[in-house]
Amino acid sequence: MAGVVAVALASVLIYRHRVRRELVRTRAQLTETRDAYEHLSRENAQREQRMRQAEHQARKAAEEARELRAQQDLTRVETEHLLSTRIPALVSHLRASHVTVPGLQNPALAGTDVDRQHHALLDAISSAVREEAVRIDEAAQAVVRGAMARVQTQALRAQDLLAAVQRRYSGDEHTQLLREVLGLDMFNELIVRRAQATGIACGATTGLSRDDTYLVDLVVGAIARVENFDQRIEGPANHLRRRVGVAARAAEPILFVTSELLANAVHHSHGTLKVTIAVHETNTGAAIVIDDAGVGLNEEQYARASRLLSGRHAVRLVDLGSPPHTGWAAIGRQVAQYGMQVTVKKSAYGGVQAVVSVPAALLVEMPEGTRPSVLAPEPVRAVVAAAPPYQRRAPEPETAPALTGAPAGPAAGPAGAEGLPGLPQRRRQSPRRAPSSAAAGPLTTPEEAQKRWGDFQTGAEAGRREAMPSHQDDATEGN
Repeated sequence: MAGVVAVALASVLIYRHRVRRELVRTRAQLTETRDAYEHLSRENAQREQRMRQAEHQARKAAEEARELRAQQDLTRVETEHLLSTRIPALVSHLRASHVTVPGLQNPALAGTDVDRQHHALLDAISSAVREEAVRIDEAAQAVVRGAMARVQTQALRAQDLLAAVQRRYSGDEHTQLLREVLGLDMFNELIVRRAQATGIACGATTGLSRDDTYLVDLVVGAIARVENFDQRIEGPANHLRRRVGVAARAAEPILFVTSELLANAVHHSHGTLKVTIAVHETNTGAAIVIDDAGVGLNEEQYARASRLLSGRHAVRLVDLGSPPHTGWAAIGRQVAQYGMQVTVKKSAYGGVQAVVSVPAALLVEMPEGTRPSVLAPEPVRAVVAAAPPYQRRAPEPETAPALTGAPAGPAAGPAGAEGLPGLPQRRRQSPRRAPSSAAAGPLTTPEEAQKRWGDFQTGAEAGRREAMPSHQDDATEGN
């Protein structure tokens, strides 16, 4: 019994040991399984996280791709707008400043790289076009200067030939021929003035030189350069009280400026009132005042006139219109070169009043014993009570009528009359030679020579008036 119990106990112990050993092994396997499961769970979690990140990145990349495509579409559309609209508008703006250049088609692009790059491109195009336009315009002006110089030279030669014909056939038996020659002479004078204005507007000189000349004579000469001047211009009214002359260097420029302003006034006057012109002394020199009763100017035209007449702004040929109106531009060139001043404003007649201010630096006092030409009007008679205390000259003998009906008056007084600033005086360099006593025939007195020349000029003017057409329209006249 004891043996059986012992064997049974031993068997139970052995079985228990085996059970424990299996239990330990099972627990170990369970631990390993749990650890493997936890490891696998962690890997699955990491894999899911990576998948979520990959999905987020894919969605982000797709969104960026859509935004990039949209940005490319906006850039393409904006570039097409730049090429089709903005650049052509810029080119038109450079030709005509009133044309506006549109901005971005899509305001959302303002301040972006596309906006900055497009602005840089427009600035580069603008700069290149302006530089090329200046180069081309300078070349064109050089061509025009050369052409007008040749035209003016030939016209001046023709003028000399016509003057010689006038002197040769001045007798009464050649009246008809003289009238035709005077008509040709007037047309030639207009050619000279037009070639002169075009050349000066392109940077040329006046092409003519003169000696010191009475200012009133220059005004009379300017009047004679205008078509139908006898019918359209009244004056000049001479308010000069001294022997006011213009220095040689500025004589032709002042004559040119005055003739262009007169031609412009006549061209824009279509009423019955004539264009008037007067010459005055001022505290700073002298002034030539021209009034017309024409169509006048609007604010934009006054601004353009002031800009061109100031001479402070460069003028291109393309800015002068088609056909080009070179008058104001040419005057501005002379104003800038000689220090004159030309202003325009509304006249009392509703037209335009132009004032040429000639500084004292361009004026001289003409030598004693000299007088203006017989065509120059006498100074307007001043009130006797206001006359200066200096001695007046004896009245001159009656001469042929001048171009205007200005009342006769005393000759110009000495320098410094009534407190006006003195003029630079020009003296004759060498005395005149006395006439030889052995000269054949009686000497002609100054009065006789003056009357003869006045008669000839009166007949010449009458012939020129008959030879000129009554109505003409030159498209190149005007502003």
